[in-house]
Amino acid sequence: MKVTPTSYVTIDYLIRSAEDDLYPDTGEPEELSFCLGWGLMPVALEEAMVGMSLQEQRTVRLSPEQAFGAFDDNLVVELPRKDFDPSVNPEPGDLFETNDEEGHPVYFVVKSLSPDTVVVDFNHPLAGQEVEFQVTLKEVREATPEDTKGCTCTQCGGSHPHEH
Repeated sequence: MKVTPTSYVTIDYLIRSAEDDLYPDTGEPEELSFCLGWGLMPVALEEAMVGMSLQEQRTVRLSPEQAFGAFDDNLVVELPRKDFDPSVNPEPGDLFETNDEEGHPVYFVVKSLSPDTVVVDFNHPLAGQEVEFQVTLKEVREATPEDTKGCTCTQCGGSHPHEH
């Protein structure tokens, strides 16, 4: 079976940034399973995967806009130090996870600190960079209703995973 716009896939992927950094930083491909059409991966990457066969490898180069978006200065914000748990000692470069208003996970990186504030960056670490995805298709099948149950978007309530 070849990948379609509604497939459930398992891939090995490795991302190379414009600065030649690798993600994951071990340089070893990481496995990921997902339904196409949910927005988990960049749309241009999912489109490039359509038609792939098992064990096929593709390298897909994406512009910043196609990949993780342009860098947005408005996503670098100063937070009161008291917003952090007292047992947490943030350091520059630390990655944290929180939830947005809808309960979705949101990640941020600590940029700098002062005694009263912490400057954090909510941009994706690869925002503003051209990236290259190296993808190997390990599994492909049509998505089942069980695969699409996990959707929490308000537009479809889990019933239309391809409208995101």
